[in-house]
Amino acid sequence: MDYLLAICFSVLAQTQTTTSSAAEAATGEVAVDAAPGFFSEMQYMLPAMLAIMVLYFLLMVRPQQQEQSKVSEKLANLKKNDRVVTAGGILGTVVSSREESDYTTIKIDESSNTKMQIRTTSIVRVLTDEDQKSGTASGKK
Repeated sequence: MDYLLAICFSVLAQTQTTTSSAAEAATGEVAVDAAPGFFSEMQYMLPAMLAIMVLYFLLMVRPQQQEQSKVSEKLANLKKNDRVVTAGGILGTVVSSREESDYTTIKIDESSNTKMQIRTTSIVRVLTDEDQKSGTASGKK
């Protein structure tokens, strides 16, 4: 962002020097003919570059930030008997989750009562009743 501001200020300074040179030429004073610089040509591309950066932020960064905040909110509100999917694709039911701990214990097999302790950040999705009914968690469509 600081780089962008530096470019804006240099473009502004460049346009001010070119307008003063044009005023000197109009009054009949001797004007020094300078070769066009990088920033004088850059002033035409700057609005387009700014528009592209704004679009990138609106279309890419902002939705990703919103999704990340939703996931972190769900992880903060994890409770017993929630169905979760881990980053490795393991389906399980939360047995215990403590806020002060980075780890959550999930039960992955009901018949043998197999439990697994995982990092809470490796949980990528908390399944709702709608997800379980539609079969998206088990791979059915």
